[in-house]
Amino acid sequence: MAHAASLQVTPVIVQFQPSEQARSITLLNTGKEPLQAQVRVQRWTQEQGQDRLTPADDVVASPAIVRVAPGDRQIVRVVRRQPAAPAQEQSFRLLVDELPSQAKPEHSGLTLLLRYSIPVFIVPAGVVARAPAGAAPTETNLDAVHARLVAGAPGTSNLLMRNDGPTHIRVSHLGLTSANGQGRVLNDGLVGYVLPGNQMTWSVNVPSPLPAGQILKARFNDDREARPVPLDVASR
Repeated sequence: MAHAASLQVTPVIVQFQPSEQARSITLLNTGKEPLQAQVRVQRWTQEQGQDRLTPADDVVASPAIVRVAPGDRQIVRVVRRQPAAPAQEQSFRLLVDELPSQAKPEHSGLTLLLRYSIPVFIVPAGVVARAPAGAAPTETNLDAVHARLVAGAPGTSNLLMRNDGPTHIRVSHLGLTSANGQGRVLNDGLVGYVLPGNQMTWSVNVPSPLPAGQILKARFNDDREARPVPLDVASR
């Protein structure tokens, strides 16, 4: 018998403005048994199209071990140890691991333990990460985002996306739209992140170049609507 995991964590993304020193996350126990979780922060970089996590000590989580009673919630503070605003965006991952219960006997069945990997960004000086309360959201500036399609297996391509901007790009809800407005969903969730100065590659079920009249669209960051992916001319 398998026991469903009962740990929920909010928010799913943490962003520090340049002058902010602390943020917080909430751990909620929706189950009927107490739970424990370990919280760690690791530096997040990208190298040769791969995500890399390494130990970090300039951003810490407190407490590192959290105990949450059934139906209760606990706050974990995420604290910067360097007060100066960074010259460029810094990226981390906040890892929240549900720990096995010491109270349950070994024969009680399989327990599915959750891991949350929450992006944490420290915005560089001169950049505003969050719109002021009540303000209309602005579209993500894609001037520094460059993409192209490279043919893969028959009927598929590799989408290469480079981010030369000062902050990360989050790509989600990838789809193909025809000239008559009909659409085909390629990925209805998160595609991935491209950190500043990096390039990532994802496999997509479209040919390269795209058929005439077809437009590859995606949502970028918190944009409300999908927008055309900024493909080079040869990929269109």
